[in-house]
Amino acid sequence: MEQTYRDFTLQWHITHRCNLRCRHCYQDDYSAFDSDGAKLVLDQFSEVMKAYNCVGRLNLTGGEPLTHPKLFDILHEARARGMRTGVLTNGTLIGEWEARRLKASGVDYVQVSLDGCEKTHDKIRGKGSFDRAVNGIIALRAQGIFTSVSFTAQRQNQRELARLARYCDSLGADKLWFDRVVIPADEDKEQLTLSAPEFQRLCRTAARLNRRGKVFCGRSLQFLPCKNKLIYHCAAGENLLIVLANGDVMPCRRLPLVIGSVHETDLLTLHRQHPVMQELRGIGIPQGCQACQYAETCRGGSKCIAYAKTGRYDIPDPDCPLAKKDPTLFFQHAESGSV
Repeated sequence: MEQTYRDFTLQWHITHRCNLRCRHCYQDDYSAFDSDGAKLVLDQFSEVMKAYNCVGRLNLTGGEPLTHPKLFDILHEARARGMRTGVLTNGTLIGEWEARRLKASGVDYVQVSLDGCEKTHDKIRGKGSFDRAVNGIIALRAQGIFTSVSFTAQRQNQRELARLARYCDSLGADKLWFDRVVIPADEDKEQLTLSAPEFQRLCRTAARLNRRGKVFCGRSLQFLPCKNKLIYHCAAGENLLIVLANGDVMPCRRLPLVIGSVHETDLLTLHRQHPVMQELRGIGIPQGCQACQYAETCRGGSKCIAYAKTGRYDIPDPDCPLAKKDPTLFFQHAESGSV
């Protein structure tokens, strides 16, 4: 039987150019820039939508997508093809004019990153970036654009979620959600990655805020202490693909595995036939998770977190308090850099 999906997300990094240099950024090349590949990528994603009989969700990001001169043209064309569209941005380049252009493009939502309140956010993303991002949120809301705020949880900001939630509520943001910073263990020189107990404590804080409607807890494992049981499972290998500004394709931006290029192989072929995609789909429920009441819906948590912390993506999320984990994995990873 042919595979079908209700929806399929393409996260397209239309440029690697960015006006900020965030401490936790996974971008190591700020020069790649897609100047004329829009039709190619949109054509290929249209074929994915047709083959899987699904809603296509196109998220444009970077780098910083507002540095791309054809951003609004791409959004218009994507909408004309029946795609739902979103823009993932640091918000600092959005003023009234940009917000009006985004509204006119028919964008479905815009996500702006805030990594704490002013002092902490500026320490992570650069002096003055908080005020500019907040001005961007205000401009977006003035146009009636659904605006979500993304909080990347790391050691230095993990205790600011509650304060930020109150602030975002006062701004009129439609949604605040958080996720863990993902940095390979051997590259995390500043030790920004949360430990399992720190992440679990953050989830409990988020659950209390969720009950007051201030934080969305639908991401991996966040549902555990939360009464709102909207259970997310990792989409890597399934209804998600990433295209970088140079055309490289990945199963997830935070799972650093390049599976091909749109300039050599189309997206549908890569999704269906590449061994990494087939392996990711074939993992199913990892060992150590089978007895869990959430096994069928959670399916082991985030593969990118497992890969960053242990070098493997076929094992339970190391931050999960319910999974039966093999304690030798971390030792092996520390010794060899992989398992």
